[in-house]
Amino acid sequence: MPDHTHVVNNGKRDLTIDELALMQPGMDRLMAEVGTRTHRLYYAAQARNWRLAEYFYRSVVKQLRLCATSRPKYTEEMGRFLDGESVAVRDAIKSGDLDAFSRAYTTWIERANELHGVFGKPWIRWVTPKSVPEEFDFTAGAEEKPE
Repeated sequence: MPDHTHVVNNGKRDLTIDELALMQPGMDRLMAEVGTRTHRLYYAAQARNWRLAEYFYRSVVKQLRLCATSRPKYTEEMGRFLDGESVAVRDAIKSGDLDAFSRAYTTWIERANELHGVFGKPWIRWVTPKSVPEEFDFTAGAEEKPE
């Protein structure tokens, strides 16, 4: 192993790469962001705002890929999830088909919850909140389909 240490400065103090690595979020924080984005994705689709739904879908996928990179033990299952159940959600959004979206979304969430059990946390069961997030106008641009 090389005998040197890289140091970065966050504007407040010098940090080693090891200190910086320790500050990276764990799965609990990463998945909290996935949940928020999935909530928004669902209500964007309900409003038939397919461009916004696609935006949140891409955001969820990006976050899930970060989870797999950050925690390699999830890489294989996460890859299967992204290449499997996630594709039907993406395709329903691209086609602007609310019925197909509802079916795919239900399967997507069910599989995500199954994966919690696969990784030893069956007590984690995510559900879509019944209330529409108040911080977005889910109808803005709703007429436009994703490209």
